[in-house]
Amino acid sequence: MWNQVGEKWEFSASSSEVANACGEGKSLIFPQVVHGIHTIHINNELFLQTGDDSFSKTSAFYSRAVVDCKYIKKNAKVDWHVITYSKYFARIDKFPSVEKTTAKYYFFDVILNILSAGCLLILAMFSLFIFSRRVENKYVLSLFTGSVSFAAYSVLTTANIFDFDIRMIYAHKAADIFVWIGSFSYIYFFHKYGYLGKIELRSFIAAFALGESLIIFGGSPDVVQLGTTIPIPFAFICLSSFLIHSINEGFKKGFDRNIKLGIFSISIFVLAGMNDLLHITGLIDSYMIMPLGSVAGVFFLAAAVNQNIEVTYVERDELLVNLENKVVEKTKHLEEALTTLKSTQAELVQSAKLASLGTVSAGIAHEINNSINYVSGAIIPLEKKVYAMIPETADRKMIEKLFGAIKEGTSLTVDIVKSLRNFTGLNQAEFKEIRIQDSVYSIQTILKSKLRGIDFKYEFSADCIIHGNLVGLNQVFMNLISNGLDALDKNEKFIHIKGTVDGNQIVISVKDNGKGIKPEILNRIFDPFFTTKDVGKGTGLGLHIVSKEIERHGGQIKVFSELNVGTEFLITLPALVDSNKIREAA
Repeated sequence: MWNQVGEKWEFSASSSEVANACGEGKSLIFPQVVHGIHTIHINNELFLQTGDDSFSKTSAFYSRAVVDCKYIKKNAKVDWHVITYSKYFARIDKFPSVEKTTAKYYFFDVILNILSAGCLLILAMFSLFIFSRRVENKYVLSLFTGSVSFAAYSVLTTANIFDFDIRMIYAHKAADIFVWIGSFSYIYFFHKYGYLGKIELRSFIAAFALGESLIIFGGSPDVVQLGTTIPIPFAFICLSSFLIHSINEGFKKGFDRNIKLGIFSISIFVLAGMNDLLHITGLIDSYMIMPLGSVAGVFFLAAAVNQNIEVTYVERDELLVNLENKVVEKTKHLEEALTTLKSTQAELVQSAKLASLGTVSAGIAHEINNSINYVSGAIIPLEKKVYAMIPETADRKMIEKLFGAIKEGTSLTVDIVKSLRNFTGLNQAEFKEIRIQDSVYSIQTILKSKLRGIDFKYEFSADCIIHGNLVGLNQVFMNLISNGLDALDKNEKFIHIKGTVDGNQIVISVKDNGKGIKPEILNRIFDPFFTTKDVGKGTGLGLHIVSKEIERHGGQIKVFSELNVGTEFLITLPALVDSNKIREAA
């Protein structure tokens, strides 16, 4: 029976029968007393004392005495005396027993606590250095705090191994403070991860605050132990809620690796806590395995954080891939938009040029026509009067030549005006039947002054006829011939144009012996606004207009060039017999 002696509680028992039950290879196992000090006398001689019975120095929290039977003789008297400083633990429901193995007691009472403390500290450092800056600080702090707190609890329960020179009551308070700080860190973690509701969390916080207050400010071990006991049911409610949530999630989304790991780890944590609670209250005779449960709990928290990191990185990779695809897509759209813009700009510039040129040409043609009409109308009566006044002399022949020159100049002026009207589209703007050589002739007439000294010739077969737009075709030959003229830098210069019919296609060659085009820019010459001419001497639109007009006429254009040898533009257009394509395009 337990007796109170001052502030302590004592129990004593004596027996000789226990010694007779001993045998070789066996040990005498005394019941575990929480916060208890065992004193063993054999034949009235002190054989073993497990700690300081004044409790001025910390001893092991979960102490039990073990005596090897080889030290106990037959019929020896064994006196057992145990002291605890808390009435809460002043209970024993059995007497010493004889067993063959004792290693398991030392493992569960000492080794397990030390190993758990080491594992928890490693996990704490791991969470701090590996997870830091990769997940939110609140998760890292919860994991680190919980691990360190349970590690401190595990170390304090084996305080005699580490020779802590502090009073038992202080070690008791510190251990219980740490165990509930660790539990609070885990439960807070579960709540932040969405595994725990607000009601459960707030209930636990209230119990936690009350319990910690009693532990910190309690003056006796029984008050400290009361503070330790109060949060226990609320903690189990929170952990049970988490388990139910995890199992429910498993049925909804499937039991993947992380859900299975979470259920397994927290089950161990809950079972360990329930085991220790029942053991401390004396309802069962077991081992204190809470350190092992805390390691399992921390391991799950680390796994949950790692899963969060994995999900974050997967989402990041998906975002990067999507971003790259979107960038490629947007770049493609921008390139298409830029190409369209350049084409539109080129067409606008061309339209503006043609509109301006058409307006100016209309005015010029009108004025020239008026002048020509005056001249033409006056030549014939003037010629008659002059011939009537001048007899058949040498002077008459000279006058005839002068009148012939006037008529030829007038005719040439009419041809120039006609070519100008053809070039600007004043006469023809829609698709119709066109002889290609008529377009080249118009351009030759307009550029006659620039073609002096140039071997310029063109040759087309009679069937080089297309269904097209004369204005556009004029633009093609105007730009190709003008570019050829700009490229000529030799003494003997030529521009030759030749057109033949090949099946349903008309093949036109525009060839010069100019300085040629550099190979590295050959694939860019049809780009809008690309030019190799000096600023102010070229717009970069000429060849772009050429390519667009050829495309509009259902044809293709290729370029072959060699530096210092010359350049050839090869154009293919549908012949009139294959003009349906052009009509559809127009």
